[in-house]
Amino acid sequence: MKFHKRKTRLPFALPDVGEREIQAGAKVLRSGWLTSGPEVQAFEKEFARATDAVDAVAVNSCTAALHLALEAYNIKAGDAVFVPDYTFIASAEIVLYGGALPVIVDVDRDSYLLTAEQLEACIAARCLWKNGQLVHKASGNIIRAIIPVHYGGRPCEMNAILRLARKYRLKVIEDAAHSFPAEYDGQKIGSIGDLTAFSFYATKNLTTGEGGMLTFTANSAALADRVRRLRLHGILGQTYGRQRWQYDVVDQGYKYNMMDSTAAMGRVQLKRSQQMLKRRRKIHQAYNKAFGDLPVRLNPSCKHSSAHHLYTIEIRKDAPLSRDEFVEEMYARNIAVSLHFIPIHRLKHYRKLLGLHERDFQAAEDIFQRIVSLPIYSAMSDNDTQDVIAATRNILAPD
Repeated sequence: MKFHKRKTRLPFALPDVGEREIQAGAKVLRSGWLTSGPEVQAFEKEFARATDAVDAVAVNSCTAALHLALEAYNIKAGDAVFVPDYTFIASAEIVLYGGALPVIVDVDRDSYLLTAEQLEACIAARCLWKNGQLVHKASGNIIRAIIPVHYGGRPCEMNAILRLARKYRLKVIEDAAHSFPAEYDGQKIGSIGDLTAFSFYATKNLTTGEGGMLTFTANSAALADRVRRLRLHGILGQTYGRQRWQYDVVDQGYKYNMMDSTAAMGRVQLKRSQQMLKRRRKIHQAYNKAFGDLPVRLNPSCKHSSAHHLYTIEIRKDAPLSRDEFVEEMYARNIAVSLHFIPIHRLKHYRKLLGLHERDFQAAEDIFQRIVSLPIYSAMSDNDTQDVIAATRNILAPD
């Protein structure tokens, strides 16, 4: 394939936002009601239907959704939560908000995902069963939950994780920041674990700029009502529709609510989500076809329905250059790439706080040394896709 350097840099990610999203936001701005209101309520109902969830609560980030999930189950100081090492830091950070302990677990080398096998290995080495509870030996904290992260849009093997959770009496709070719309065994992500947190950040498949959603699988109106209170200062009742000045605060809450202008944009994006997924899938397939003969490991396969949020390759040892050199060469060819993620065990604050060592996370460390994320988003044109392919091949298989 002949290579021609782009005149302008192809962004690593770009939101797919059109005139319908702009008009929906403008309508809210003209309405006189800008904060949480009817658009948020409608978005919650529509998102719950789209994920086959019993209920959904809109918030201002996936981080907020994860935090409120832990708050909903009163996970606090003296408790602990299993978190995969290969994830964005928010997955572990939120555990610390309430004083609980994130117990960091290595991931599966092939899939990059948290598995029941990795969890069982961690339990055998670092936990004990005592008085009907799973206890973290080093701290004495009680393990209360698991946070599986559906990395890159590929679902974890949830059946095995759910069996393990039942065995040890743990809640399952899914981090689906990458995984709308994805499915596992015909079930939509958002309808499987106890609670599921989604992200609508600017780079995500469905974007509202900033935003998130927490979905519920159990018929637990009381739990959803509590999360709605917690997202807005613990106030009893919603601001929209409250006609009188009286209010009461019945919980220690936060300022995590979503605005109507944000929700209006999300509702339009939700209607377009399958079309945007189809575009991502097409780019994924084009990359797989183009890179099969290169000295790389292709994006891990998925036997379920992936959201195709990321397309990663690993630069193999027999490649003509290192991963870091490949990144520099792509930028030199005006193609922006990225790295998802720096494992938790490598982050200075968490190494010190949790006493993490590279030797305990060999899979995550090996992935990190080789991986790079290529552009994949629904706003990419066919020419953009071919530019990524041409640049990658020019670097790894020059004529």
